[in-house]
Amino acid sequence: MRRHGDKAYNFAYRLSGNESDARDLVQEAFSRAFEHRDRYDSSRPFEAWLIRILHNIYLDGVRRYEKSHVVSIDAPSPIEDAGWEEILPSPDSEPIDAAIQKERDHMVQNALKRLPVHYRTAVTLCDIEGLSYERIGQVMACPVGTVRSRIHQGRLMLKKTFQELSEKRQVKS
Repeated sequence: MRRHGDKAYNFAYRLSGNESDARDLVQEAFSRAFEHRDRYDSSRPFEAWLIRILHNIYLDGVRRYEKSHVVSIDAPSPIEDAGWEEILPSPDSEPIDAAIQKERDHMVQNALKRLPVHYRTAVTLCDIEGLSYERIGQVMACPVGTVRSRIHQGRLMLKKTFQELSEKRQVKS
């Protein structure tokens, strides 16, 4: 846990977008790794195995959440005397006077959250965690060529989304 906990947490935070969920993901990943330690192939990197477990837990959670949390915005608001605009958080909720770095980090995280999961995972593992394409392929259970394609496409999508978020912020200012 000491050796791989920080990387696992950073990856979990980038996937989930918040501290609480990231901690839960890391705890569950280490728990499952310990529970299934007999399945670990010691000839392969432990970090890639752990990150793959974490990634699978996250995907399972996303699938479960999507199935159980479908709400029509045409339906009446669940809170009396409040519209959907007041309930749903705005992606641009950061105060104008926030520190530049904090605002930039927030925008990067928002842009990452808008990417489809497989692109977000590939970009996060490569650009933030610094894993090799081969390790990313092991984590994501796909060929290196697919990893390269997802990283390339993910970066393009991330850049475009970040620019759109930046333009929205400038318009609001």
